[in-house]
Amino acid sequence: MKLELDSVLASGIAYGKIQKINNDDSSFEIAADELGNFNNAVTKSIAQIDLMLNQNDDIKDYLIALKLMISDAKLLDAVRVKIRNGSTAFHSIKEVMDEYKNALLNSDSSYLKERVADLSDVEGRLLSNLGNKNNDVLNDKYIIYSDSLLPTFLITNKANILGVIAKNGGYTSHSAILCRSWNIPFVVVKNDIDATDAIINTYNNLLILNPKKNEIDKCKLEISKNENNLLEIVDHPNFLFLANVGTNHDLKQVIDLGFDGIGLYRTEMIFMRSTRPLSYEEQLSIYLEACHTLKDKPICFRTFDVGDDKKIKYLKTNKKGIDNYLNNTEIFENQIKALCMANVYNNVRIMFPMIENESEFHFLKEWVRKISKELRTNMPKIGMMLETKKALDNIESFIDADFISIGTNDLTHELYKIDRDNALDNYDNYLKDLLYKIKNVVKFCNKNSIYLSVCGELAGVSKTALALYKLGIKNLSVSPSAIKALNMSYKKYINMKTKL
Repeated sequence: MKLELDSVLASGIAYGKIQKINNDDSSFEIAADELGNFNNAVTKSIAQIDLMLNQNDDIKDYLIALKLMISDAKLLDAVRVKIRNGSTAFHSIKEVMDEYKNALLNSDSSYLKERVADLSDVEGRLLSNLGNKNNDVLNDKYIIYSDSLLPTFLITNKANILGVIAKNGGYTSHSAILCRSWNIPFVVVKNDIDATDAIINTYNNLLILNPKKNEIDKCKLEISKNENNLLEIVDHPNFLFLANVGTNHDLKQVIDLGFDGIGLYRTEMIFMRSTRPLSYEEQLSIYLEACHTLKDKPICFRTFDVGDDKKIKYLKTNKKGIDNYLNNTEIFENQIKALCMANVYNNVRIMFPMIENESEFHFLKEWVRKISKELRTNMPKIGMMLETKKALDNIESFIDADFISIGTNDLTHELYKIDRDNALDNYDNYLKDLLYKIKNVVKFCNKNSIYLSVCGELAGVSKTALALYKLGIKNLSVSPSAIKALNMSYKKYINMKTKL
């Protein structure tokens, strides 16, 4: 039986036995000590996350955030109150998690809404550890079938997961990002599936249930070819493949995958891992290490991007944009000083987020210029992330920018009122209009020799990357796991140009 895929969250080919995973299994026996049962589940869950932290340095940020959630005293106490009032541990966890999820879903912040999936991961881990259930570890290699795939299940079993079939899932979910990073095909199929084995082939947009021998043999041959070409580095003269990162740990992978530099270094991720302001010396050490690793490759540091959706306790924040730097002058100046001093290879670019008008950009650029002059450093290239409607409408006023990076995540949210976590799953509804709107940006940058790139999840989808190439944008900045999408879209673009 052949089924068309509803969506592809991670590309690839896989064949194997199907293992169904139920993340909402309510068949728990009532324990003699429900409170003790819950406390044991918490202890066991934290120990499991600690083990994952020791074995998965590349996703440490996510696991640390998960551990903080699962250790949150307010959340745990809310569960314990329900248990003491006579509810089972299972139902107490479900009820409290539903309350937390609903609070996030009712928020105006798309960032907070995205955290609902993280809470589901916490919930799933606690539930799986109630009693003596041991359904968290696979004992063989399988294609997983589930309503939705929890990231920690994927992390625990990545060596035994051949592919994923789910009824629900989004392109920007942690599970999808991890599958792309680890080359595990991940597809969404709304139909109920009743089969013992399956072939996933995202390149043909097919799911084959209970395949025949000739289909299996053909699949195995394609898997072999695909593995040989998995990390193929495609020569792309006059185009730049750039990566989005949040830590120095990501940089080795970026180089190994053949990226030409860093299009977005999210410096707020460094700030979010600290409980106090980082000193100038601490920041300089981090930025110098990054610049030394990249050397002759450009590295674009976005100044800390915080606000209503990403709060840091020691920063005075009220919204994204220039106010965050005016309200935290000393911290901002320490960051700029460190970035200027790190520019020893002359490869540093400094990018300001959420710029709305030319006066904001000019003010911040002159602030950097003053600091660089005082320190007698190489003046970094200064640019902006174009992610507000006001900036898009007044693009011709930004003549002073050395470079512009179109931030599709926030821009599509503002233009079309689509939550960031749903933007990629609905891009067919707005892509044509978005391309029309940014055509003027391409013309403006070409006319004024301003370096232009697109940064955001859209650039990491093969179809949209090809559309951006056709529009005349040659520099795309994506998650490292999206290198295959860049290679594929570039090949299609060159083939298309050759045939013309």
